[in-house]
Amino acid sequence: MQYETIRAAICDDEEFFRNELKNFVSEYGNEMDINVSIDLYDNAKELMNNIFSKSKEYDLLFLDVEMPGMTGIEMADALRKIDPWVCISFVTSYDAFAIQAFRLDALDYVMKPIKYTQVKHIIEKAKIQIDYRKNAQKAEKRYLKIKSGYEDVLIDLQNVIYIEKRRNQCVFHKIDEEISCYEPLKNVYERLDNDVFMYTHQGYIANFNYIKEVKKDVVCFGRGMEVPLSRKYHDQIKELHLDKIRRAYKEQELNYN
Repeated sequence: MQYETIRAAICDDEEFFRNELKNFVSEYGNEMDINVSIDLYDNAKELMNNIFSKSKEYDLLFLDVEMPGMTGIEMADALRKIDPWVCISFVTSYDAFAIQAFRLDALDYVMKPIKYTQVKHIIEKAKIQIDYRKNAQKAEKRYLKIKSGYEDVLIDLQNVIYIEKRRNQCVFHKIDEEISCYEPLKNVYERLDNDVFMYTHQGYIANFNYIKEVKKDVVCFGRGMEVPLSRKYHDQIKELHLDKIRRAYKEQELNYN
């Protein structure tokens, strides 16, 4: 299924950097098979006028900081008063404005010359926020907002295999990384879809969709990954897992017939 079009704008007074960013954003769209519309601006005032007049709407803005007439910071400050959701990433030669940028809820602040991998990372982060905004009800179950360190992070729960209580932290074990926060495990559980995330032990919550095997005292996810399973939760999880296997066999039989 193809992702809905991401509407992006690039605003930089230097043509070389505008075109370079456009090529990187286009490359990402081709690589990920995602439609990305890209508008180019050489000044912030024109972009601002289009947004304020509602002749253009954008999901993601790449802004230079130092531009004649209106800086990227000034534009973002004005924009945040009417649109708290649009994703803003600053791409600049100056590091002096980073604190101001993040006070305006900037998605990222990247120094020139920019690399394709950085653009890809920015769009990946933007996609989460875009999805969260456009599909609020669905996103409430799919995404979880936590405070990790000093940063607010949206976690894509579809990529979370299990959650572990580690001393006074909760650790989200994802497919490719770990993210921790200081919220109690009990509070995290209350914010999850409990048809998908289940306690296996007082200190562990498992994503049922990743469970490959249920043993006497552990739940296995494959690749040597497992978590403890207490007697309190064993029978319930075992039965749910067996039911999932039965349904999978039935679906296979129907496909063969």
